[in-house]
Amino acid sequence: MPGVVAEVMPGSIAEELNIAVGDQLVRINGIEVEDIIDYRYYCGDEELELEIVRADGATVICEIEKDMDEDLGLVFTANVFDGIRVCHNRCLFCFVDQLPPNPRKTLLLKDDDYRMSFLEGNYITGTNLTEQDLQRIQRLRLSPLYFSVHATDSKVRAELLGLKRNAEILPLLNKLADAQIDLHTQIVLCPGLNDGVQLEKTIDDLIALGPYLCSIAIVPVGLTRYHQRGLRLYTPFECSMIIDLVQGHQKEFQKTRGSSLVFLADEFYLKAGRELPTLEHYEDLPQLENGVGMATLFLDQWKTAKKSLPHKITPTKYTIITGKSAEPIWKEIEKDLAGIDGLQVNLVVVANQYFGETVTVSGLLTGSCLIKALEHQTDTGTILIPQNMLKFDEEIFLDSITLQECRQKLNMPIQVLENDAAYLVSLIGNNRI
Repeated sequence: MPGVVAEVMPGSIAEELNIAVGDQLVRINGIEVEDIIDYRYYCGDEELELEIVRADGATVICEIEKDMDEDLGLVFTANVFDGIRVCHNRCLFCFVDQLPPNPRKTLLLKDDDYRMSFLEGNYITGTNLTEQDLQRIQRLRLSPLYFSVHATDSKVRAELLGLKRNAEILPLLNKLADAQIDLHTQIVLCPGLNDGVQLEKTIDDLIALGPYLCSIAIVPVGLTRYHQRGLRLYTPFECSMIIDLVQGHQKEFQKTRGSSLVFLADEFYLKAGRELPTLEHYEDLPQLENGVGMATLFLDQWKTAKKSLPHKITPTKYTIITGKSAEPIWKEIEKDLAGIDGLQVNLVVVANQYFGETVTVSGLLTGSCLIKALEHQTDTGTILIPQNMLKFDEEIFLDSITLQECRQKLNMPIQVLENDAAYLVSLIGNNRI
């Protein structure tokens, strides 16, 4: 499928060529363009011939001479023009399979597309990669890529992915490492399945990939009340044992590789009641979007930002919303805010009514959870909700309730709290006397 133009940048080459929204880019220099990767790669040439199909169906050829690094100025409706490749595995812990009835349709997409792994850091299993895909990855140097490994033992991995066929991952990763493709990996840890001896084996096998293994993230399995596959969550004691096990590997890898390489999700430390590692521990934060180091980063930002807190403000009240996992972090911040004259802060830890109370991260709280938690409260002041409760490009919660609907239902002012400690300080500082 060709790429459909969504926007033409003002003053760009594309605008000069009268390319318009709704036009379709079919070929560059005679080569079919299947995604934004092809577009960027082939547009690197100084002389281009574009085959464009206009919105009215007419085909035109545009010849261009440009600087090598000059962009054409096209924005497309999607990064992949032939649709996202979906996952056909049946992972025991798949979050999509644990959604409530009638969820928002966009939540049902099971992305397993190597192109989105390269473009957006999405994790893939690699079970649908073809030889042609591998050749393209190597030819275009699509690096880094992000892989859901879970276990390097093929039988264990097959059980975790819900496959009856071979689920080997090491031959694939070795081939990519040999092609000098940087690899970030993750292990979703499930009690009794891929922990213990299996976790040790997986870590050892991945480290053997050599310098192109960039990181391993270990995250605990997450289960909603709709889970029906027989898994359970880790206990605080088990989380503590896992921390001890991984710390041993980290010390070894620091000596042999100059990097910890394997990192634990924040949830292990928070659930175990253990002190979070320092920001330096997470090096260049390679797995931040996986919830690895996010809590430490926020608290580190807070240490700097809180120095600008005012001593006195006009009387102001905030109700800060959080999930159970982040409660210890906000308790620390609450102590620092307690000394500000005129500021009243109420921390509300919201139970997840939508997915079930076993889901404790704030990013999975919904509009209905918020309404349930606050519907009988009065004198809340301004409600501050974390930005990750909303869709990244729209003020809508996971249960399709909008932020405006929440405001109307609760009849309370609600403000979105950006995921940056300095934002909270500036918000309070706006009320300084």
